[in-house]
This record gives sequence, C-alpha cells and structure tokens, in this order.
Amino acid sequence: MRRCYIIYFTILSCIVGKHSIAQDISFSASLQTIYNNSNVLELSEKQYELTKSMHKYTNSLWFPRLTALGSYTLMSNDISVTQKYSSLLSPFDSYFQTNFITQEIGKIIYNFLGDKSFTVPISENEWATADVSLIYPIFTGGKRLYANNIGKELENIGLLGKSQTKSMVFMTWVELYYGLQLGIEYEKVKNENFLSLQQHYNNVVAFEVNGIATPMDVLAAKVAMEEAEREWCSAKNNVDVLRYSFCQMLNSDSNLYNNYNPSSPLFICASVPPKEWFMDKIDNAPAANIIKAKKNIAQSTVKINTTEYFPTILVFGKQTLASYNVSENLVPHTMVGATFTWNLFDGLAREHKIKQSKIEVKINEIEYSETTNKLRVAINKNYSELENALKNINTLTTTLEMAEELVRTRKAAYSEGLTTSTEVIDAENTKNKIKLLYMTAYYQYDIMLASLLSIIGMPQYFEQWNTDNINN
Repeated sequence: MRRCYIIYFTILSCIVGKHSIAQDISFSASLQTIYNNSNVLELSEKQYELTKSMHKYTNSLWFPRLTALGSYTLMSNDISVTQKYSSLLSPFDSYFQTNFITQEIGKIIYNFLGDKSFTVPISENEWATADVSLIYPIFTGGKRLYANNIGKELENIGLLGKSQTKSMVFMTWVELYYGLQLGIEYEKVKNENFLSLQQHYNNVVAFEVNGIATPMDVLAAKVAMEEAEREWCSAKNNVDVLRYSFCQMLNSDSNLYNNYNPSSPLFICASVPPKEWFMDKIDNAPAANIIKAKKNIAQSTVKINTTEYFPTILVFGKQTLASYNVSENLVPHTMVGATFTWNLFDGLAREHKIKQSKIEVKINEIEYSETTNKLRVAINKNYSELENALKNINTLTTTLEMAEELVRTRKAAYSEGLTTSTEVIDAENTKNKIKLLYMTAYYQYDIMLASLLSIIGMPQYFEQWNTDNINN
C-alpha cells in the first residue's frame, strides 16, 4: 500500500508539472469574468436590444410617411378622343328648320359631315413621372398610443428577462464556485483523516512488535487506513471534475484545468434581513414583473381592438417633381386631400378579438397570483433552510471541539494501553464526519442565501454581504 501511495504521488506530480501554476481568484472577480464572457448573457442582451427596436418601431407610427415614386408607362398606341360631327350638329337642328333655305343648308351640311368624325390627341403612347407623396394619419382611435404602450412593455420584458438570466448565471456560479471550495475542503479533511489513520496504523504495527497490539488491531487499523485513502482519492477526483467545470465557465484553457483556485472562503453573514424583507420584494421580482408586463400588453391589446370601432382619418399630399409627356393641365402636379375610412361591419371579428384579449388578461392575472404564491413558498422554504444551516453551524462548532478532544484523549489512552485501536479509529471517523457536516452547513447557508437573492432579482447583495461576513 505504501508503494502504491508513492507511485500515486509520483504520477500526480508529473501531471501537475505539466499544468500552469494555480492562480487564486476571488468570487467577485470570477463573477465579473463570467458576466463578461457568458454566451447566455450575451444572448439575453441581444434579445433586450430586439425588444428596444420593437419599441422604437411603435414610436415611428407617430411620424408621417414620405414616399418617393417613379413610373414609366408604354402603351400600344397614343391616347386620343374621337368625336363625330353629327353629335355636334344636333344642337342646331331647330335653327335649320326655321325656313326653306336653312333646311337646304342643313341637308348639305349633314350629308357632308354626318358620318365623319375628327380625333383630338391627348397624350403620346409613353410617359414617365417622378413624384413625392406624404401620408399622415391624424386620427386612428388611439391605436398609436396603445401600440406605444405595448412597445414599452415589450422593452420592459426584455430588460426583466436579462435580469432573470443574470440571476440564473449568478446562481449557477455560486453553486460551482463554492461547490469547488467545499470540495477542496473535503479533500483536505479526507487527507488529514488518511494521514492520521496512517500514523495510527504505524503506531499499531510498532505496538504489535512490542507485544502490546494484537494482529486484529493491525488488521482493523489497516482496513481503516485503506478506506480513508480511497475516500481521499475520490475527493481528489471530485475536485478535478469541479475544477474542470470551473475553468470551462471562466472560458479558460480546458487542458490547464488546474490554473484557477477559488480564494473566497465559505462564509456566513454577520446579519441577514428577516424573512419579511424578502417577502416584501416579491411584487418587484423579475418573474412577477414579467407577468405584470404581459398583463399590461393584453390590456392595451383590448383597447387597440376596441379602436376598430372608430374611423381612421388620413391627410395626404402629392407633388410631381418631374414628368415626361404628361401635361400639367391634364394631370395636376400638386394634390392635397383627406381620406375617411370606417369599417361598419366585419362579421363580428372585432368582438371576437376583444373577447380573446380579455381572456388573456384573466390568464395573466391567474399566472401572477400563482407565481407570487410559488415565490412565497420558495422564500419560506429557503429561508427556513438558511436558518437550519446557521443553527447547524452553531451546534457543530461545539460538537467539533468535543470530537477533536475525544480523538486526542483516546490516542493518549491508547498509547497507555487503556483503550482499543477500534475506539481510536471510531473517534477519528466521527471527527471527520462532524467536520464535513460543519463545512456542508456553511455551503448550504451560502447556497440558500444566493437562492433567496436570485428569487427577488437582487444578486448584487450577495457580494455586498460577502464583504461583511464571518468566514469558516
């Protein structure tokens, strides 16, 4: 076993030799690095920018539309008007009937022009124009106002979604950062336990040579030492896995997964606000505010659908900047006017849209109530676990001191032959378990604190309270 132990450390030293020297990194510095490099946060930022663009689009509805238009037309023949002379002579019929002479004159004229016609050219068979037109709605029933409100709420949802994502990334990093810190502490405890039991095994072997210990004592000490070694190796493997994930989130080289060490220890705060403080923040939590924004959008949608009952009034103007083969007396180059549109009946489509929007409002109200209830339950549960972790820390502090004293006492008694090797091993294992529970309570405290702050969307308080803490 000792030979295997030497070989293990030889291989480990070779591996570590290939890796860069570990660098200590604080929680605050590492969290800022995560925020700067997180693809998830970058995605949420782009989604927020998208909602801002949508809001700006709704603002553009308040401005007039100025359009430039150019056209060219080619027809198969020129445009003209053909007129028969007979229709032009009809007003003179009464005059021609006044006497014999005019009747004869009329007959001569009708005989000469009656079936003939003349053509008046209007335009050639091709023409082109370049125009500028302006359209501005002066009354839409309030559509633009409500659309702008929807745009504001969409932008608000994007901002809240960004805050939610940031809280999620924060929570993930707290679990990993302090999980690695806990794993390192676990490894230290397991190493100390292994070294202590190894020393005890050496003592038992020496006692056996002197006839003080029995072969059963040697066997029990050896089994305990080997079990402690296996637990230590398992703890080291767990630390390697956590450290790899740690460096991956920091976007460091995955082949150099020993190049970072968490330097911020597990902690408890000197003072934490009461549970009511967290409960009062529920109404402004990102999850609750997102549903509020969705409800406001649904209410604005109801109002937009209601405006379908009102007419739309537009003013327009057109100016021809240039033309080809288009006479101004034929088509005016400047025009202004107004249009009035009122949808009197659309098959009850408006009524169904309004009903649908009102249902969405009710759904959002139910979702808001359900979400706030879940947040209250989560805060109550996490705060209770936070208090339990704090109680366990206070209790285990005294228990750990007693366990360390018991180990010291039993080792001294064993050297005097007043106790057995098994009792010494049991005392060591008990101290080891209590120490692990003690550190786990610290970790549980930090995780519950981070979870509470994530729920209400205030992760920045974690770093603030971390500066005023009681380290383990």
